[in-house]
Amino acid sequence: MPADLAAFYPTSYYELPHADELDDLASSEAHKVEMLSRFVVPGRLVEIGAGFGVFARAARNAGFEVTGIEMDRRSVEYLEDVVEVKAIQSSQPEQVLAALPPSRAVVMWHSIEHLPRPWDVLRSAAANLEPGGVLAIATPNPDSLQFRLLGARWAHLDAPRHLFLIPARALERQAEELGLRRVLIATGDPSGRHWNRFGWEHALRRHPARRPSTPATRALSLLITQVLRPVETLGLNGSAYTSVFIKEPTG
Repeated sequence: MPADLAAFYPTSYYELPHADELDDLASSEAHKVEMLSRFVVPGRLVEIGAGFGVFARAARNAGFEVTGIEMDRRSVEYLEDVVEVKAIQSSQPEQVLAALPPSRAVVMWHSIEHLPRPWDVLRSAAANLEPGGVLAIATPNPDSLQFRLLGARWAHLDAPRHLFLIPARALERQAEELGLRRVLIATGDPSGRHWNRFGWEHALRRHPARRPSTPATRALSLLITQVLRPVETLGLNGSAYTSVFIKEPTG
């Protein structure tokens, strides 16, 4: 693990959208809010790795009281000034969670794989949740069809930003030890399908980190995604999974 992980998150990693675009972008995150709403009513919500706040905006619009934890200073300012949610700048979310009041929901949308101490963060999230609260985690799936076929060309390796690839069963075991019961796991939701296509498109590019995709590459990746969709949405074959857990009441 590099001593300075921040060096691998340049300014270009965070492309802040214009304020006028934010609500349109947030509409693409509505399915995540709907997923949470199956298990809890709006209340205090903490998003770890909030980025520039597309989901945070969607959750805010749905009535959640959102706090975003993000290490990028520009994104934190954007979260507060444009997204209009509370934001805390930190690269140690486990410490921030310990100081926050109890939450109805804690979410990590493709952030746990970036964290140097994922189990510490999971422990802090479980402790922060109120009884009956939910924890939602989306992360790359090391048991995926793509990883089995693509190996080193799999987009979600993304070292050194992705520090851990966590099998769904390993995450479930850790959560169970903390009093969290899994109530949902999905790979074929809209986000999962997006990451399937992203993986094939990345693999088709000759120099993925240097040049953007060509129209031909995008078209071919879409075709592959459509052909393999029945397989990638079956079981845990998708390139990413989303797990939702409920904190069991005590006593």
